Amino acid sequence: MSSIVEHSVEIAAPVGEVFAYVDDFTTTKDWMYGLHTIEPVGEQLRGVGATYDGTMRLGVSLTSRLRCTRWERDELLEIESVKGIQNTQRWTFTDLGDGRTRLDAWISYTLPGGPAGKVIANAVKPLISVAIKHTSATLVHNIENR
Repeated sequence: MSSIVEHSVEIAAPVGEVFAYVDDFTTTKDWMYGLHTIEPVGEQLRGVGATYDGTMRLGVSLTSRLRCTRWERDELLEIESVKGIQNTQRWTFTDLGDGRTRLDAWISYTLPGGPAGKVIANAVKPLISVAIKHTSATLVHNIENR
């Protein structure tokens, strides 16, 4: 079963600063709710082809290998799973002028089917709303208070 989550926030910081912060995998654990580990796979750390292994804890541990599939400086980051829990994350950055940025997140994920999938879905579903609100608030706070 596939699910899509969309969310937007405005951040009082220039688009280049917001993009650089979200693009830096070393900061991701500081703002993404439930992210337990994220480690690069290989030497490339950003841009199309950069690959990471990550584990999220949202009631259960969800593991994926993620690869950057689209990267446009100060405009777009897209990350897709190549192994593990199937998901796509698309982050778009809009310069609102006056040092403000709108960050739009679009996340699609598919949990496994069968009995195991139902257990995972039941554990994860109630946490999605909490995760989105926490992630957004923390991201805004971290960037605006740098």
